Amino acid sequence: MNSPPPGPEQQNPFQPPPVGSYQGYGAPVLGQGPPPPATGEAVAALVCGVLGWTCCLVGFVGIYLGARARKAAREDPSRYGGEQMALVGMILGAVLGGVQFLIALLYLGIFAFGFGAALIK
Repeated sequence: MNSPPPGPEQQNPFQPPPVGSYQGYGAPVLGQGPPPPATGEAVAALVCGVLGWTCCLVGFVGIYLGARARKAAREDPSRYGGEQMALVGMILGAVLGGVQFLIALLYLGIFAFGFGAALIK
């Protein structure tokens, strides 16, 4: 009834990883540091994109700065960060700057129509 003790290959089939190489949940990947900080152009693109509702030119500046920041982040990702921030600034700048441009055209059209009507009378 008594069986012999299991051999070394039958005792524990799981072999733990070597000491110092274990990566638990939420642990950073070995060999990688923190991501690089966002560039000033990426932050400025986001700010200009958000402030694009004030003036259409500010929105278009956000598009320009965002494009430059994204290019720098794609060319050297270990040095420059903030690519997503620059993309959000570009999108906000395009939408809000475009809306402001259309509003400016509407006002210009109303002014031209009113001025033209006054000259005809």
